Parts: sequence; structure tokens; C-alpha cells
Amino acid sequence: MLLLVVQSLLSAVTARLSLPSDTVCVSNACYTAHLDRKPFHQALERCKANGGNLATAKDTGEALLIHKLLSGFPAGQRPKSKFWLGLQLPPRHCYQQHKPLRGFGWTSGGEETTYSNWAREPQSTCTAHRCVHIVSNTRSSSSPDGGNYKWHDGVCSHAADGYLCKFSFKGMCTQIVLSGPGSVTYTTPFDAESSSLDLVPFGSFAVVSCAGGSPAAGYVLCMERVPGRYGWSADGPFCAPPSGCDLDNGGCAQLCVSAGGGGGGGYRCQCNAGYQLGADQRSCELRDHCQDHPCEYRCVSNSLGFECLCPVGYQPAENGSKCEDADECAQRPCAQVCINTPGSFRCDCTQGYALIDSQCRDLDECTGHPCDQSCHNTDGSYMCLCRAGYRLQGTGHSCVDIDECTTRPCQGTCSNTEGSFQCSCSQGYALGEDGVSCIPMRVTTSLTSTVQRWDTTAGVWGLTTPGALVDHATDSGTPSASSGDPTGMGVAAESTAADWTAVPSPTAAKASEEHGSANLSWVLMGALGSVAALLLVLCVVGFILCLRNRSPKKSSNAGDYYSWVQAAGQSPFRASYVKCNRSSDNYMEIEASQTEV
Repeated sequence: MLLLVVQSLLSAVTARLSLPSDTVCVSNACYTAHLDRKPFHQALERCKANGGNLATAKDTGEALLIHKLLSGFPAGQRPKSKFWLGLQLPPRHCYQQHKPLRGFGWTSGGEETTYSNWAREPQSTCTAHRCVHIVSNTRSSSSPDGGNYKWHDGVCSHAADGYLCKFSFKGMCTQIVLSGPGSVTYTTPFDAESSSLDLVPFGSFAVVSCAGGSPAAGYVLCMERVPGRYGWSADGPFCAPPSGCDLDNGGCAQLCVSAGGGGGGGYRCQCNAGYQLGADQRSCELRDHCQDHPCEYRCVSNSLGFECLCPVGYQPAENGSKCEDADECAQRPCAQVCINTPGSFRCDCTQGYALIDSQCRDLDECTGHPCDQSCHNTDGSYMCLCRAGYRLQGTGHSCVDIDECTTRPCQGTCSNTEGSFQCSCSQGYALGEDGVSCIPMRVTTSLTSTVQRWDTTAGVWGLTTPGALVDHATDSGTPSASSGDPTGMGVAAESTAADWTAVPSPTAAKASEEHGSANLSWVLMGALGSVAALLLVLCVVGFILCLRNRSPKKSSNAGDYYSWVQAAGQSPFRASYVKCNRSSDNYMEIEASQTEV
């Protein structure tokens, strides 16, 4: 039973220790490498259990520290190993090729960083949980360009050969320098034990063992002696020989001052001007120019003074001590628009484009119907169009009717319509086939003739008005009678009425199209012809009246009451009369005495 208890206690102690294989410390953090096969989430929990997190490589400085850490493995220990880094792509987060980290994020948090060291492009996914490991190959070159220490993404549930942790501290103590023979073993807060640390994190303790009869110092603690300055809880020198300053200058690097004035009394070390005593109280180092905190973010002391450092995304200001935002957009990392933000930047697109899958793609603005009539999409914009008869106005989105009549397109009168226009002509003209020109019409006269009919049964004359009209052509001068007497006895007596009718002439229309300038001449000629015809008719009527007034009255001969006027063409009356008297073929009888009628 006692054996089982001892075995379980030993197993618990071994599990709790999980000592790192190697440790490297800098001014504010320590990095450890653990050769322990774990999946990603278990490795992360082990680092957090000791107060840290999985290691980051946010810049070239951290990357070189990791290279130094892994290159310090003893020869023969796993020549090629995979170590988890604190970089992952959580589920429901997408791979983003345009970003340095490809959409992955650090488990310790913080903003996007610009440094990356991918061996190949990670898997493109938005659903899978992917984690990053670094490959340490002791058989290849230690340079990153030799293929070593590259980043690889993989399945998080698979166990890697080991993992890297990072522990942050607010200060460090320098290593203890012994004044005589002996050894020092450091134990850190994250359970790492080492005797070769150049810097020891705050909260660590050291075990000093002296040889050669020197008194042992025992346990000393790394603590904050004054605000911002860290040192060991006990002053040196450690393992100093009992002879004081007489032997090897008392172990002091520069000056040894005896306290008691004798060889066996106490002593202390001092430094020359420009130097200060180290934490071991024996060594001398350049004065720490950063002890007055001259920098806003981080100060690094050197032989020439100090240097101020700034976090990622910031740069030193002109005064050298303050930090100001760095304009990442000056490097043109985006395809179209880059927006600088404090410590970082983001990409955007110009108007008319949208950021889709990390690329700027054209938007179809016409889907929103921005135009009054028609819309045409263009690359990054759109264009409004109007139908024929309309034009754009104002902001270029609405269409208004064009008044075509302002350009006088019609030969006659122009009337504007919605989207078009309409032409019309004055009286005596007709609209041509082209819809804009006016063509003169042909003028004709229709005369209603009073016809005398001889009633053979009664032996008297009667007046009738035939249905047919006499058409007088203005260029003829000879009237032509149309058949209108049903008995064949009626004859044309005189013109008593005139009817003027306007009829479009196809010949005139054709002439107007071929000779537009001759339209006015045709109108004048038609008007003159009509006047001439009217004068001719009036002359004939006047001549007949004169003959009737001069004729003597006779009571015995019926023929004395009539005269003969030549008529053109064949008539029913002429056809009947020719049987009695063939010498009168070209005459027709007209009433001579109005009193007799």
C-alpha cells in the first residue's frame, strides 16, 4: 500500500513539473520549448496553467528568439520536430489570402500583425479549425531561408512533437556572478530550472553554493528593489574569499574598498564614473539611461545612451521618445482604397464597387432603377438614357420632352407633341408624303347650267336643271356639256351658278417634291387661269344679252325668238334636230327672249 502511494506521488510531481527542454529570456519575457506530444488545445492549457500562453512570432525579433531556442537542443534529440505556435484559425473564420496572417489570429490576442513565415499557403476554409506549428530540423540550416522554422497549418486535434510557451514579466534580474568557486541554480515561476540564464525573470529564486571554504549565500530572490529596477534580495559578493580586497581585488570588477581598514575586514565594490554597480554588487555596467523612463513605450539602454521602441503599427515621433501611428497605407497594401487606423489599416473600395471575398467588384446600380426612362450599367458607375424626342435634364436622371418646333422642321405649321411633333398646311395646300412639306392643290370650277326642254306634246318650252355639270378647264376656253337631259330635247342655255372645288393634283405633288422652288409659280398660274376662265364666261353672257336686246320682235315666225350658239361635242338636242336641218350640226338653241319664256 505504501508503495502505491509513493508511486502516485512521484507521478503527480512529474506531471506538475513538465520541465522545458530549453529556456531563453529577454528584457520582458521568457520563451520555453517543451518536448511533450500534445494536441493544440492541451498544449495551450499547459502554457496557461503556468501563467503563460503559446509562443508568438509577431516580428523578426521574436522569430530569431524562437530560432535560438530551438537551435539549442542537445544533439541527437529528435532531429526533426513539430512545435505548436499560438496561431490558429477558429471555426467559422475564413482564410484570407490578402492578409499576412491569412485570417489566423494569435491566442494571446492583439491586433493583426504584419510578419509571417509561411512554408506554403494554408488551407482555404471557413469551417475547419486549423492550427499552426513550426518545424525544427537540426539537420538543415538554421536560417529561415534554408527551409527551417517555417510555419505550417494542420489539424488541431493531432498531436505535435512539442509546443512553445511564452511568459511575460515586468522586469528581469541579471545573472549572479560569483567571486569565488561555486555554482548557482535558478528556478523560474514557470518551473524552469537552469544555471545558464543571462536574465532571470522577476519572482525567480537562486540557490548559491560555494566551494573552497567560502560561506554559502543560500537562497536569494529576484525582486523590485526600487520602482522600475530589479535586483537580488541579498547583496554580493557571493562566494568571496575571506581575505577581502587583498585577494583578486575582492572579486570586484573595478574598485574594491575595504570597510574595516584591515586585510580581514569587510569590503565593498565600486565602479568608475559612467558605470554603475551590477545587481551582483561586484560587476560594473554602463549606466542605465532608461532608469528615468525617457520613452513612452519601451526603452533599450546601450553604450551611446538609449533607444525608444514602439509597438507594431507605430513608429517613433520626431522627438524620439513618443510613439505615433505608422501609415501602413503608404505601402499600398490595398487594391483600391486603404484606410489607415491607429496601429493598423483596413481596405475599402471606391464608389460603385463593393468588397466581396477581399476583392472590389462592380455594383449594378441599375437594379435600383435610378433613371427616369432607361439605365445602362458601366464599370464602377451607370448612365441614364432617354428615348427619341426626349433629353436629360438636371442631375442627369430625369427626361423631358424636346420641342422640335423650335428648329422649324415644317414647311407649314408645326405643333409639338409628347416625344415628337406634327406638321399641318394652310388652306389650298396638302401635306406631302414626307410629313413636313406642303403641296399646292389643282383648282376646278363646276358650273350648274340651266337647260331648256321642249315639250313636244304641249308645244311649249320649259326650264330644267340637269344633274350633270359643265367642267370648264382654265386652259381650254371651249365648254363641254355632259349628258343630263333624259328626253334629248334639253339644251344648255346659260351659266347661272358656279361651284369651286379644290382637288389635290398628283402631278403637282410630284413636281413639288422634285422642284420645291417652283411651288409658288404653279399657284400663280392656277390663279391666273381661273380668272381668265371667269372673264371668258362673263364675256359670253354679255354678248348674248346684247344680241337679244337688238333683235326685232316678230309675231308670225317662232324662229325669230331664238338664236344659235355653237356648242362643242354631241348633245341629245343636236341629235334630234339634225333630222330636220343638217346645216345646224354645230348649234344649239338658246332662249332669246326672257319675256317670251
